[in-house]
Amino acid sequence: MANPFMPGYEPKTNITKSHKRAVKQEKETAARFRGYCTPASGAKDIKGDVRVKGVARIECKTTKHKSFTVTLDMARKIEEAAMSAGEYPVLLVEFNDGNGVRLAELAVVPSYLLDDLLAK
Repeated sequence: MANPFMPGYEPKTNITKSHKRAVKQEKETAARFRGYCTPASGAKDIKGDVRVKGVARIECKTTKHKSFTVTLDMARKIEEAAMSAGEYPVLLVEFNDGNGVRLAELAVVPSYLLDDLLAK
């Protein structure tokens, strides 16, 4: 909102296009898998960004860069939260063009989940 006492002044904001896209990605993911967005994106009691109760715990990541690093800490955090509830852990990584247009999306899951899917 512009300041009426300082014409032309616009306050700085920490909300970047990436932050806006992240929130939208979480909402789209929750709707797509019939789950719900966790309060504060998992910063409180329920970990993970999206939860499909009894099925999966999903951590959403979005980047405008050509690569994304998955760390062991990231994998353990979502796996621990999911396993404690008997759910599958999923890290959903979206690559976008910097303006919020999805270019590609990958799901990173533990190999035992892949085994379960392909063994059927």
